[in-house]
Amino acid sequence: MSLFSLALVFLSALMHAGWNLLVRDQRAINMFVCITIVASVVLAPLVLLAEMFAPPVLSVVPLNLFFGGALLAIYYVGMTQSYRGGDFTVAYPLARALPVLMVACTEVVLGDAPTLLGWIGIVLIAAGSMLVPLQSLRELSFARYWNRTTLWILLAATGIAGYTVIDRAGLRQLPNGLAFAMRYSILEAVIGGVMYFLLLRIARERIVLPQKLTDWKLPFITTFFVFGSYSLILWAFQSDDRASYVIGLRQISIVMGVVAGAYLFRERGARLRIPAALIITMGVILLSFA
Repeated sequence: MSLFSLALVFLSALMHAGWNLLVRDQRAINMFVCITIVASVVLAPLVLLAEMFAPPVLSVVPLNLFFGGALLAIYYVGMTQSYRGGDFTVAYPLARALPVLMVACTEVVLGDAPTLLGWIGIVLIAAGSMLVPLQSLRELSFARYWNRTTLWILLAATGIAGYTVIDRAGLRQLPNGLAFAMRYSILEAVIGGVMYFLLLRIARERIVLPQKLTDWKLPFITTFFVFGSYSLILWAFQSDDRASYVIGLRQISIVMGVVAGAYLFRERGARLRIPAALIITMGVILLSFA
């Protein structure tokens, strides 16, 4: 992988861990809806204006945007429910690492399997992610992983893997550049956010929005972190052939999130979770050379 792609992915990982930490103490349902509102009101008009005066994105890859948005809504649902049932240090690493395996398996089916070094890196990331939720090795058991929270995490991971494959295919049809990646990211997120909002209404979930203008500061900052982070990943998709390597490298954000969760939020199990994060780091390093 080129140094340029590595730089994009690591900057994206830093921003991704950052926005997850920002919303750590917020109700996930409300925050995802707020992000959609800010994107729709502030960013979407700028994107639609660009669609009128620059080479289009929406008319080139409409199906990618629609189905990618649907899978993004599925990811929102999975993460919302998993945050309800488990702590940040459990839900965040598993939901981010499992898609690496899923996308790699998809590439095998498509006849473009990762290299041996790539597989070793992917397996290390998966192994480290399996250890991250534990507070000690004595907790290592099937029951520890197979519970209601895990089902929601799997749903979130499926959503991530699905829109990753779709987005990579979509970006390959667009001119290379951050501007196209950002427009794609915002359009997909608005579509996915609207679908997510409709799902919440169907489920009769209670949504509480900020009442004061000053209370929108956090959602506003978070929105730019979200779209900045994923736009960099989309740009990296245009510069690198393997989606599994790109999202695998991005899982360095797990290490950042775990360290922050352990020390900033004083979540238990740091003695095991920090070594597990180092295993993930080793996997990420191997992927960078694959």
